[in-house]
Amino acid sequence: MTLPAIGFRRWLVLISLALGWAGSLPAQSVLCVEHKGKVYAVHKVHRDWVTIMVDNKPVEIVAKRCGLQSVEEFMPVFISVNNIEVKTSYLTTNTGGELNNDFHFRAKFTSPYVLRDVFLVLELESELAGRRIFYQEVGELSPDDTRPVWVRVPMREKFGEGKYQLHLFAGGREVFHSQQPWQFREAQLDKMVFKRIAGVQQAGPEPFVGPVPEYPAALRKSGVKGEAVVQVRVSSRGVVLDPAVMSATDPAFGEAALAAVRLWRFLPQVKEGRAVETKVNMPFTFESPKTDGKKG
Repeated sequence: MTLPAIGFRRWLVLISLALGWAGSLPAQSVLCVEHKGKVYAVHKVHRDWVTIMVDNKPVEIVAKRCGLQSVEEFMPVFISVNNIEVKTSYLTTNTGGELNNDFHFRAKFTSPYVLRDVFLVLELESELAGRRIFYQEVGELSPDDTRPVWVRVPMREKFGEGKYQLHLFAGGREVFHSQQPWQFREAQLDKMVFKRIAGVQQAGPEPFVGPVPEYPAALRKSGVKGEAVVQVRVSSRGVVLDPAVMSATDPAFGEAALAAVRLWRFLPQVKEGRAVETKVNMPFTFESPKTDGKKG
């Protein structure tokens, strides 16, 4: 695999230019870098350093060449991307020339999961600058946190008309995010679910992916322990339908459980080799995060 070179330099004045989402969605991918003539997957990004695994040991390097390589599956977790702002920048000289052309991306990231070693990759493609890849550390995400991110990508020439595509990774694995069309995300999850039940003749429904319910903020001062039971219909695709609180020791526990279950995906019930719809009651226990943390 030949990897394109990457470059870094400083940037200056902002000038707005709207840019659209890239027209096509590639397969899920992994960020790779070149090190001593070999290609390695990136597990972590920190400033100009990346962490790769060499002989099962983490090694930090300054990458000179990088690229995206297709892999089989996404990591089945989700990040919301909001308040996106995309601009380009340049500095005009006294002679009318242009210096320091840069691409700027701002957004706020949140996740219903605790995710560590999160980083982003921007694929940029323009008529003047060609195709480039840029990565940057995001850090840790948690349900209680909204993380603002500002990316500035130095360009060797003016960007012109172009497009961009955002990739998000946690621990080196690409994750789902809200800027991907929901039809695309659902199709990928369908593939992942059906792969896991292929050849199965009999099986009950089983949670596949979803966040643990948060302990309600309104009850943290009291630290009371609580329980809730949520009933859902699980479709033949493992999709959660019509979730409803059946019981809760406090309404806040029921709402917290409901909010989490709406984001779940199941492996569906299988009868005689065929996925079928079924109903499931999901019990949850809540303990104060000041003591034992959340359970679900």
